[in-house]
Amino acid sequence: MVLMMLNSPAQAQESEWQEIKGHHFVVYYGPSEDLEAARQVLRKAEEYYRKIGDQIGYTRYLNFWTWDERVRIFMFHDQESFIHGTGQPVWIAGYVDRDAQLFESYTIMTYKQEENFYDGLLPHEISHLIMRDFISPPQKSQYGRTPDRPIPVWLDEGVAQLQETYKYEIAEDMMRVLVHKGQHIPFEMFVRWDIRTEKEPVKIKAFYAQSLMVVRFLINTYGSSVFGRFCRSLRDGKTLEEALRSAYSNRILSVPELEKKWIQFMGGRSF
Repeated sequence: MVLMMLNSPAQAQESEWQEIKGHHFVVYYGPSEDLEAARQVLRKAEEYYRKIGDQIGYTRYLNFWTWDERVRIFMFHDQESFIHGTGQPVWIAGYVDRDAQLFESYTIMTYKQEENFYDGLLPHEISHLIMRDFISPPQKSQYGRTPDRPIPVWLDEGVAQLQETYKYEIAEDMMRVLVHKGQHIPFEMFVRWDIRTEKEPVKIKAFYAQSLMVVRFLINTYGSSVFGRFCRSLRDGKTLEEALRSAYSNRILSVPELEKKWIQFMGGRSF
């Protein structure tokens, strides 16, 4: 994901930013004819905040992104103004960043014409931001900002895909075939793999599909509140296996046991 430091709306170089505010988001837009599109972005963002939070057991405990900590969404008029204002390459449709100076402030940037924005990029990036707050909230100290607690990549990407329902059938079909053949990614490797360094498209595609299906398994089988406890255990510094045991008690005691139960869920051999 491409990152950029953004300290004020003026730095985005849109001629005159206008804004509309919701409870958790502020949408900045340019020409007045973009107002209706900006309203739609704000409406969908608020819907996804509630839906994602409920799904992963987040909003029940903490209410982030209010008042001055609202997430900022910059919606450029078109791709040309987006590229000119941000300096991003043509193939970038949008991205998210945590402000380097005021790290409690989040920014999502895109442009109005992006076709998959509403049901793809927007919920995907909101999910990433929620997971950062849920598992690795930044800490202030006399020495400045402390490092975030790393989020397992499979968990972060699995949650981020939950709202992209068009991916479900594709991911499920792929993983059922791989599980049946015994060719899924072994969990010992899977839970530690930072796929962001991988170059082979086939491996990347399999990793994202498996991430989605593992997260769906945990939520569909044991519920959102238990998944929320699992995430909070990671936030509190527990290892992955400690977090599994803490949240799922005697049902999932280790990563190998998680793998066995997931294989059963996917229709593989029984244990």
